[in-house]
Amino acid sequence: MNNLNYNMPFDPEELMSEGGNMKMCSEAESIAQNLMLLVTTKKRENRYDPDYGNAVWDIEFDNAITTVMWEHIFVESLKQQIQLYEPRIINPRIEAHIEYVEHSYDTRKFTEIKKRVKIGVNARIQESGEQFSFATELFLSPMSID
Repeated sequence: MNNLNYNMPFDPEELMSEGGNMKMCSEAESIAQNLMLLVTTKKRENRYDPDYGNAVWDIEFDNAITTVMWEHIFVESLKQQIQLYEPRIINPRIEAHIEYVEHSYDTRKFTEIKKRVKIGVNARIQESGEQFSFATELFLSPMSID
């Protein structure tokens, strides 16, 4: 089966232009793009599907949540999201580890300590059985992508 995998972000102007060609990507790239959306989207943020997204962002600023609790909630929520919204991969093994990093600014005279989460997903692609790996890092509170 040959699936069409469109590159994100989707640009409707490309489709409407003469020739109407959309940028394509591999199945693994398409899966990775969807996982990144599942990681960074808060539940109820998607107006068409309020269940799409990771539940961990509801507790992002809760000081009573420990690092271990945050990691557990993140992993369990992402597992559920993959089952619901990414059927192209099977048997996902998900890891999330928070660490504290110092960040110095050249223009400011202070060092900031931020929380960074390293995220990894290892799975198999359903159709081909090939190994699939995804990794990213996010800075938390406020969240930013590195």
